Parts: sequence; structure tokens; C-alpha cells
Amino acid sequence: MSRSRGASLLAVCFALIASAAVSASDGGRKGPPDPEKLFARKDADKNGRLTLDEFKAGMKDEALGKAETRFRKLDGNGDGGVTIEELKSGMKQRRKS
Repeated sequence: MSRSRGASLLAVCFALIASAAVSASDGGRKGPPDPEKLFARKDADKNGRLTLDEFKAGMKDEALGKAETRFRKLDGNGDGGVTIEELKSGMKQRRKS
């Protein structure tokens, strides 16, 4: 086997191992995100409340179009911020519907 072919094979093996490790780290399943992890990732200033800008961060086109409406639904008390409790409650309600 040539040196470059061996290096290519080695690179593919590393990629497969890395991919398997990522799948294993999230349980290898797709489904609703963990609200605690989602909140921790979104709460940029770590003040325990998500602003609309923090909530929208990292969203793609389709989700961005619905972000403001979704944020208002999650903000149960209408104070302009979403707490972890409000996020959990909203996610739970969304799964039921």
C-alpha cells in the first residue's frame, strides 16, 4: 500500500471514530434538546434569563422567522426574558401538541 493511500485510509478511520464519538456523546438519538443544556448554551451573559437576542443566536432562516413569536409564548410572565422554568414549561407544552 502506498504511503499516501495509507494516510488517506488513516484519515477516514479517524473521521469515523470521531463521528461515532459525537453520536455516542448525545446518546446517538435525535429528539428534543435537553432544556438545561440549551439554556446554558444560549444564556450568553449567564444571568439566568434569555433575552430575545440570546434566544435567536445561532438560529437558521426558518427558525429565525418564528423566533419572536416563540419567545413571547415562552415568556410566561411577559417580562421580556425567559427563565429556565419558562423554557422547560414551554418545551413540555410543545411536545404535548
